[in-house]
Amino acid sequence: MSEEGKRTEPISFKVTERMALDLLRLSQAHDRSISDYLYGLVRRDLYGGTVKLEAISAQFTLSDKVNQDEK
Repeated sequence: MSEEGKRTEPISFKVTERMALDLLRLSQAHDRSISDYLYGLVRRDLYGGTVKLEAISAQFTLSDKVNQDEK
């Protein structure tokens, strides 16, 4: 997947005080800014499954190729 360049678009949302504290603690534990940590979470949720499928798609056996090795 290609990167689209510099991250310039701000998006904000509200969380509970407990969530804010937990996110700050997790970002510190990963030695990242809160912005970088949240970016990583969102990116993984948006693209993680897609990237994994694309990476292993070459390993899938297509139905029309199942018995070609036996011929």
